[in-house]
Amino acid sequence: MKIPPKPRRGKRSPFYWWRRWKSHQYLPVKKGLLARIQNGDFEYPELFDWAKYELHYMKDELKAYTKEYMGFSPAEHSDGYMDIEKRYRKRYNKLFADACEVEHRHLTSLAEALAKEFKVDKEKIKTIMETFGEATEDLYIYVKQNRYTI
Repeated sequence: MKIPPKPRRGKRSPFYWWRRWKSHQYLPVKKGLLARIQNGDFEYPELFDWAKYELHYMKDELKAYTKEYMGFSPAEHSDGYMDIEKRYRKRYNKLFADACEVEHRHLTSLAEALAKEFKVDKEKIKTIMETFGEATEDLYIYVKQNRYTI
């Protein structure tokens, strides 16, 4: 996995301080389901990758800290080391929780939107989604073609 460089501090929302990168721009509902699928509104969220990046950035900063550490006790037991780890772990936990919430929202809203558009039972859509192994757009096409037999 290629880790991107840590972004510079920019304008941030106080409500989403744990996000370093720009979030996905969702299309409005009136654009239609297929356009929203093609825009990536229901895809796997990048937040999981961002959480992994945070752990990598933590390792880099801890490595630099232990290199410059000049105390008598081991660097891993110092307050500075623990503060760095605490800060990055907090951001990692927030990103991971946010990613789980976003992924759940994507899956449930996709099932609801497909059920509403093709007038199919939502539970049947969910069972199809569990075993369907292709892209989201292919799922849309599959449900569109088989809506009367589902």
